[in-house]
Amino acid sequence: MNTKKQVSGVLVMISCLLACTTPEQKRETSQWTELDRAAAISCSQWPVQTSELDIASISATSAGKGGFVSTMRLRNGSQLPVFAETNGSEIISNESLKPFPIGRDAHVIAVSVWKKEPVAFVIQNKNDRAWLEIRAIRNNRMVSRMATPFPEEAISGSLVLAEKGWWLQVNHSESSSSFVYVNPENTANWSFVASSFQSGSRFATIVGNASVKSAYVLERLKNGDQNQSQFKVTSLDVSGKFSEAGRLPVATKGGVESWSAAMLGQRIVISVVRGDSMIGQGVLTVVAANVTDAGVSEAWQKEFPYPDVHLGEPAWLSNGRTGFLGLMRWIDAEASLSRIKIDESSAELIGDAGVFPRGTVMAAGYLNDSDKGLGAFRFREKDLWKYKLCKISFK
Repeated sequence: MNTKKQVSGVLVMISCLLACTTPEQKRETSQWTELDRAAAISCSQWPVQTSELDIASISATSAGKGGFVSTMRLRNGSQLPVFAETNGSEIISNESLKPFPIGRDAHVIAVSVWKKEPVAFVIQNKNDRAWLEIRAIRNNRMVSRMATPFPEEAISGSLVLAEKGWWLQVNHSESSSSFVYVNPENTANWSFVASSFQSGSRFATIVGNASVKSAYVLERLKNGDQNQSQFKVTSLDVSGKFSEAGRLPVATKGGVESWSAAMLGQRIVISVVRGDSMIGQGVLTVVAANVTDAGVSEAWQKEFPYPDVHLGEPAWLSNGRTGFLGLMRWIDAEASLSRIKIDESSAELIGDAGVFPRGTVMAAGYLNDSDKGLGAFRFREKDLWKYKLCKISFK
């Protein structure tokens, strides 16, 4: 037997074992050849002040030259939102961070831009109820407030653009959500229309964009069939009324690990991670659907297999016309971002970008007018959550 080959094989095995057990490190390159081929990206860590413990959450504006709001957990037990006007740059300094106190029982659920002014959608939880208010971030000025409170406290939320304003999803718990349409046309007194629809689904997701009148809520129904999933689509009208638009069957052989959705143009696009990526048998399914008076129907479908890697949850960056899907994939202690470019008619795999610590997720982000975006990536460092902003190209 060739002794040199034996020694070489043992060294390779030892090297692999060390790579598998080495603590997570931030590297520009990877010990795995497959990850080392990922496109380089530029990142900068979100600053944490001495008085701050870590970051509870980060939200991004929907504008091409916007910013991020981070909710900082302070060492005295309270929370403080901090705004960074990034304008497409991943580099932020301590001096550029602008705190805007909103109260101990309040938290930011979404941020956007109104008349070139960054605004925060804030929930005030008082007396077991939730009030919605909109604040201009730069001077922490109250812009408007929802006169009628929600029926119970809120813990989180999300936002999609509407034809003349925004639709908000307000989550009261893991399985209870309210929806409200916000119209800022009358600057003296904004219009708030609470939808009569209430979701009892843990993973309800609202989609929409500025080119469509209605917003849509997607819920994955439990049917006990691992080979096919039913997605219920509910149409929300700006008058507050709702109706079931239809149901979309999606082949999900092997079961569903995670899913997300966006609205591109006039079509709803659902991304589903199916199979079992924990044993290297994950598949990303992308399904586009038409919504008409006749119901919901599939327009096209495309699948991307991901053998021999673990997969995170698919995260969207979109300008309403084009969407970019970021899917974290990792091998042992390292991860990379798989990028998929999607529009109304097709989905295209671009390739990987960056090398991240295992467990990293893309928590928020926005898309520039070009094929570039800015993403906030969350990772764990010892016992604390950390975030870094990364500039991402989708070419």
